[in-house]
Amino acid sequence: MLWVSVWLPQLPLEALPWLPKALADAMPGRCVVVERRVLAADEAAQAKGVQAGMGAAVAAALAPEVLQLPRDAAREAAFVEALTLSLSALTPHLLPESDGVLLEVQASLRLFGGVRRLLRRAQRLVHAQGASAVIGVAPTATAAHLLARAPQRRRRALRADSTARRLDLLPTPLVLNLLGQPAALAELFEGIGARRLDAVRALPRAGLQRRGARALLDALDRAYGESPDARRWFEPPPRFALALELMQRADDAATLAQAAERLLLPLAGWLSRHWLAARRFTLQMQHEHGRRARPDSTLSIELGQPSRDAAQLLVLLRERLARHTLAAPVYALRLVLDEAQPLAGIEGHLLLDDRPAAGDLPTLLDRLRARLGNERVSRFALRADHRPEHADAVLPAAAALPPSPALAITPPRPLWLLREPLPLPAGHGDQPLYDGAPLALCSRPERIESGWFDGAPVRRDYHVAASADHRLCWIFREHRREPAPAGGCGWFLHGWFG
Repeated sequence: MLWVSVWLPQLPLEALPWLPKALADAMPGRCVVVERRVLAADEAAQAKGVQAGMGAAVAAALAPEVLQLPRDAAREAAFVEALTLSLSALTPHLLPESDGVLLEVQASLRLFGGVRRLLRRAQRLVHAQGASAVIGVAPTATAAHLLARAPQRRRRALRADSTARRLDLLPTPLVLNLLGQPAALAELFEGIGARRLDAVRALPRAGLQRRGARALLDALDRAYGESPDARRWFEPPPRFALALELMQRADDAATLAQAAERLLLPLAGWLSRHWLAARRFTLQMQHEHGRRARPDSTLSIELGQPSRDAAQLLVLLRERLARHTLAAPVYALRLVLDEAQPLAGIEGHLLLDDRPAAGDLPTLLDRLRARLGNERVSRFALRADHRPEHADAVLPAAAALPPSPALAITPPRPLWLLREPLPLPAGHGDQPLYDGAPLALCSRPERIESGWFDGAPVRRDYHVAASADHRLCWIFREHRREPAPAGGCGWFLHGWFG
């Protein structure tokens, strides 16, 4: 097994305690204080000199106008859960922690092209969520957890022997703190000079157990791979609905699209975890509540080809947002998955030349519908009818295509059919004429006799004919039971070949 620990050393801005927007906009800065020390600060507070790790008293003396807020554990847990959903696109085996996420990626290495590519993809997902992460890699979950938080530069070990060497160099007080061990053990090891894990492991095991270090020894056994490390995998919610409060109000489509990406990435991970593809989702935009309250706006995105690709979903959402006129500034977003369908994956191809192009037809149709509107994009569908004027239909692009009719193999058909068949005059020997010149018949007659079932019967003999300027056309002679109209000979032009 191979574990990856994604550690968030600094609290992201999305996890700051919530304030009413009117108050938050008026504040010159915010910071989170835990145990009289600054845990995180927003950009306005950092501009005034307030930094993470600074004492609360020092921050108050340096910038008294910056608002100091207590930690909000619920908002932090919500952010970690959203990040866990985003990382679900890499592996189904995840474990959210209070300050990061653990991933078991052994089965995903070949899919993503190795450890380095997978780690780069994980970093991009974390950055897209507005956070920065330090990553540790090890064959055990506890070792990856410790290496990610270690002060040393080398935090990645792929084998058991290299993992043991990395762990042996870790300072004992740091490990005790990360594993939640009592302070008495730190005093004990400091007194006997065991300042690193290799010195701790060299001590007699029985003596350490008598002095209350049994839990520590069990944790070290799990870290070094000497005992199993049983974990319970993260289970995503049964339905996807995720909200995001914006750090500042959004007045344009570009700002909204950038914020919505932090919702689409968890959606893509949720879909991957459930082997589903989005068919329709809704973006709800919350405006200001209060004296100038306005009802929330909604955008519904429907895909012709279901997908769980976050990049494709973001492109469609950007197209729709570019066409949408905001009634008021937006302060919060909420993404809801309305409809999804099973998707096990994309079919592969044996030959490289047979791989589908990146801009395939379903993706193009979705982009056109998002940019122009559903009512302005149509598609053609075949009908099981031998009459040329009834053999196809124009359907909305969002409509599902009917099953293809099982028609027999027919002679060539022209791509350009006239809206109405054009009557042709007849010349010498009943030969059809076009623009005063005779048409030369190039094929045997093809009899089409149908339409008796819907009240529009036809009985025609079709020919491919060549005009005087060597263009090929499609003509027919109609066989009527009643006499032809005055001046008519029964010949009609129905289409042109390309």
